[in-house]
Amino acid sequence: MGSDMPKSIREEGFLKVLEKVAPGTPLRDAINSIVQMRNGGLIVLSDLERVRQVVHAGFFLNVEFTPQRVVELSKMDRAIVIDEDLKRIYYANAYLVPDPSIPSDETGTRHLTAEKVAKQLNVATIAISAERMGRVTIYYGPIKYVLQDISVLSARVNQALRILEQYRVTYNELSQELMALELEGRVLPIHVANILQNIVQILDTEEEIRRLFVELGEERELMELLLEWLMVGVKEQAELIVRDFQVNRKAPKTIIEEIRQLPPEELLSTEKILEILGYESSEEMLDRVLPARGYQVLSQIPRLPMAVIEDLVATFGTLRAILRATEKDLMEVKGVAEVRARAIRAGLRKLRLRFAVPPKAAR
Repeated sequence: MGSDMPKSIREEGFLKVLEKVAPGTPLRDAINSIVQMRNGGLIVLSDLERVRQVVHAGFFLNVEFTPQRVVELSKMDRAIVIDEDLKRIYYANAYLVPDPSIPSDETGTRHLTAEKVAKQLNVATIAISAERMGRVTIYYGPIKYVLQDISVLSARVNQALRILEQYRVTYNELSQELMALELEGRVLPIHVANILQNIVQILDTEEEIRRLFVELGEERELMELLLEWLMVGVKEQAELIVRDFQVNRKAPKTIIEEIRQLPPEELLSTEKILEILGYESSEEMLDRVLPARGYQVLSQIPRLPMAVIEDLVATFGTLRAILRATEKDLMEVKGVAEVRARAIRAGLRKLRLRFAVPPKAAR
């Protein structure tokens, strides 16, 4: 596996290792000092029981972990063994002998040992090169990852945030268009597919940024604020859109995740997205108007609780029926008294005006 973090990585264990070596952490402080000394080093994060399988000699210390101790102990040639919670230093100058049958493409002794120990024990090992730039390589089970310079990581995050910003602009446009079409009763499958495809792009980009944030540590604070701002409302609205148009009983989160798992060519297929929403796949289906239930539109009405939205949809079935309902009809719904019925009618009128939808269009 190459030095670029694989997009498919979701292993919680590996991300936890990255958190431990992020800028501002005690272990990263120790690593940075070792890099500056240009001595190189090998650190193993493991419990005692597992690591004893490969430790053939060394000084057993079992002392409290501090960055300063790690730096001093790294002046000896061999490995330092630290517990996975970074509480204790178990060994210094440890002579590690992993299973020789374990494959490795590494050529240097330190990196070869680090990779084999990580694979054999399924733990994290950190190999620090003695060269001037001090390359730091993390091995975790079969994963190999070279820590990147903070400036490089920041540039990658900023580029991803710019892409996400473009996706968000598109999302806002598609969302407004979809609500206008829902109010007019003119939603086609392509309209639903387009916004769900866009939402997948947003979620995938957010996931990639958050992975990079783990490695950035305390350097991510301002960028994290921008990410939170760009993601406001997206996940909640995504679920409402799914609930508006799905015809199966799957949880909206499950449907969104299934769409995210589609290969790129199938993600662009309206038919495939319709299948995941529960529709039968056919060419005729692509030209059929899809009735919206009203979750997304009703969520735009101020101070209208989701419990009331649920009851409105359960009672009337479709947005079209809700738009036709009189105040008296609305008051038949649990939780809707005269004031709220009037507010719902007024809210729907404002939405029609906002999207320039004539009243008759929804009827």
